[in-house]
Amino acid sequence: MTSFVDALRHCPSAVRKLLVGETAGLLATACTQTTLAWWIASAGGAADLARYGMVTAACALVALPLLSPLGDRWPKHRVVQGARAVLLVEALALMVLACIEAYKWPLLCLSGVLSALAGAALLPAQASLLPELVDGARLPEVIRLRRGAQALGGLLGPAAGGVLLALAGIAVASAGALLLALLAAGAALRLERPGRVPVTAASAGWLGDVGAGLRAKWGVPVDRWWTLTGALMMVFLLPATGLLLPLRLQALGLSGGWLGACHAALSLGVMAGVAGLADALIRRLDRVRAIAAAIGACAGAVAVVGCSARPLVLVACFTLMGLCMSVTQLVGQTHRTLAIPELFRARMAAVQLTLAQLAATLAPAFAGVLLTRWPVDAVYLGMAAGFLASGALLLVVPGLGPFLRLDHEQVRDWYGRRYPQAFAPRR
Repeated sequence: MTSFVDALRHCPSAVRKLLVGETAGLLATACTQTTLAWWIASAGGAADLARYGMVTAACALVALPLLSPLGDRWPKHRVVQGARAVLLVEALALMVLACIEAYKWPLLCLSGVLSALAGAALLPAQASLLPELVDGARLPEVIRLRRGAQALGGLLGPAAGGVLLALAGIAVASAGALLLALLAAGAALRLERPGRVPVTAASAGWLGDVGAGLRAKWGVPVDRWWTLTGALMMVFLLPATGLLLPLRLQALGLSGGWLGACHAALSLGVMAGVAGLADALIRRLDRVRAIAAAIGACAGAVAVVGCSARPLVLVACFTLMGLCMSVTQLVGQTHRTLAIPELFRARMAAVQLTLAQLAATLAPAFAGVLLTRWPVDAVYLGMAAGFLASGALLLVVPGLGPFLRLDHEQVRDWYGRRYPQAFAPRR
């Protein structure tokens, strides 16, 4: 943890501003979603909550690819600032509605759609901004810091929303989310234009730019199959850490406190990985073997959750899952970021985020179908087997090993050099 704090202290000022804004934004989003879910469930019931989830998920799926050219057409820090401003307006509107106790499902749904649109512009631009702020040698360290900030936001955000709801109610919880959104917008406002910015490519029109990003993603086989197998792994892992967990704990007769403990353990495992454990494992093995070890250990932990009745064992398994997730996310992320030509980074990131969103949407439905046929402990074992099998597919992606063995200078613009046809303008 000391090395993590030292790295944060010595990273460039622009990176610190970006990370502060992202962490505050994650806290605000998690607090807002917790508050909204509670408000809709208590005032409108399960039907309103289900409709809200479907509308916002569908909006995110459509908006991510359609808004992806923003980060490649315009300065990314401006896109981040604009998206943060929209999220601030959304948080303010929610607080006003909560303060006057005006439960209006259409307005809350409109707020969710606005948040999804802002996120669709924000996330690809934010992810692809990092290589413009630091050189390739420091990018792995900065990506590690970003993962730590994301884990911190994921750990504290829902907890902050829950505590405010329990102690003071919906209005105060929404006010807390507004303050966090204000902090995120303030940090974004302080972002400056990066020192080295790519020249904007000639545009083929908005939909042409969207299509160019999709063709680029599909035209690089190693990245295409890496993205698809990664999404498949999420289909099996997300229910194990989300939908299935309360059912498993209830089947064991455990209290809701263990649910919070398992979620906290997952985030702490990720933070332990980004604090140095993941890097140590990668150095000791190598990138490919580290991914293989993490996939096997994570699948084993999911299986143990389905077999063990001891709550402390479950908490330990979720800590191990978090550590394994940090390894699989950190290994190769720098390579993939540097290998993409600068003018395509936001659009290719958006394609990956869209597939991740699709996997997150399909995963609960898939788990629900299995629950109609199997008990929850058997579903956990099925998820472990599916995760292990999809992880094995990742390990046999053609060209993955040689690609990961390149150093950071060799990998820069590697996709463009190796597959120039994927990035050529369509005739």
